[in-house]
Amino acid sequence: MKQQTKLIGIIIILIALLAGAFVLYQNLSKKYKADTASEETSSVNDTEEQEAVTAPDFNAEDAGGKPINFFSLTGKKPIVLNFWASWCPPCKQEMPGFEAMYKKYSGKVDFVMVNMTDGARETKKKASSFIKEQGYTFPVYYDTEQEAAYNYQAESLPTTYFINRDGEIVSGARGAMEESALEAQIKKLIK
Repeated sequence: MKQQTKLIGIIIILIALLAGAFVLYQNLSKKYKADTASEETSSVNDTEEQEAVTAPDFNAEDAGGKPINFFSLTGKKPIVLNFWASWCPPCKQEMPGFEAMYKKYSGKVDFVMVNMTDGARETKKKASSFIKEQGYTFPVYYDTEQEAAYNYQAESLPTTYFINRDGEIVSGARGAMEESALEAQIKKLIK
């Protein structure tokens, strides 16, 4: 009789634990779905408007190996800052749009195309060859120390930031940008 009572007690405890786990799971999954839904509203391909924040500085190299400082480029015109790599399919997809916008707006906006040159998967030679083969004319800078990527939290490629004349980031996008979306952001910058 004592063993039956113990067994019934253990079964009741197990049922209570399972019920508690189920209730906890339901509550946490609702919270997770709400968090995920809010993240999905700012889709990877959409640009995100944000409160203006001062653009971080970084050092890189130009095509000739000369060191450049990002702040030396700011303050004259708005800037389109793009992080890319030649091995990245979405980067390759958006490049023709960047080239078209560079040709159309280079007098009004500076384009800073930062190659994620890690020395292994992406080398300066690979990136330069890609640019030359494709016939792109926009300026390319090489982030050989990963300083720019770190300062701008460019964790996925491509990533683009739109920086006003005052050196403030006014919007950004993660993922490949359609040419029309890129032009819309440029037009906002030059207003």
